[in-house]
Amino acid sequence: MSRLLYKSDKLKHVQATYEDLKAHGIKDSDLHVIAKKQGKVMRRGLNTANFWYKTNVLNGSFKGFIVGTVIGLLIATTLYNMQALNGLYSTFGFVATTILLSGFGTWLGGLLGLESKNYKLRKYYNLVEEGKYLLLIDVKERNLKPVVQSIHQNHPQLTLLSDEIETVIPFDFMQTSH
Repeated sequence: MSRLLYKSDKLKHVQATYEDLKAHGIKDSDLHVIAKKQGKVMRRGLNTANFWYKTNVLNGSFKGFIVGTVIGLLIATTLYNMQALNGLYSTFGFVATTILLSGFGTWLGGLLGLESKNYKLRKYYNLVEEGKYLLLIDVKERNLKPVVQSIHQNHPQLTLLSDEIETVIPFDFMQTSH
């Protein structure tokens, strides 16, 4: 799955492109609009990009899980080798320590990620602050060229910013905001 990122100066051009893409079989959950005033976008029935797309919560959670697991394994190995708790620190303690620190790392990484903008979209947020609209389109590799050509021909008001944005959203319920 690839993600296309387009820019437009006017919401009416984004809406026309959005409706055209839906008419050609692209699902609502594969189209996301980022705007300074998200309510205006939602009132037009367009799918706005939710916090899963706009923040680093998933990326931060994943990194936190890795760091938490590594630290958990280091601490658990140290405690196990030291015969901590007078030899009562066994396999259960090893596993519990690792799981506990993995969970803590995931939680902390997600919390920190929630506070920062999506690192793949960060350089485009200045456009949003200027009042521009960003349209994210999730498209299968085999449909990539036809979609790009169709938008270029039928909606020249939109400018392609990137075709290399990858954001993994693991569950379908996380993809829509309405």
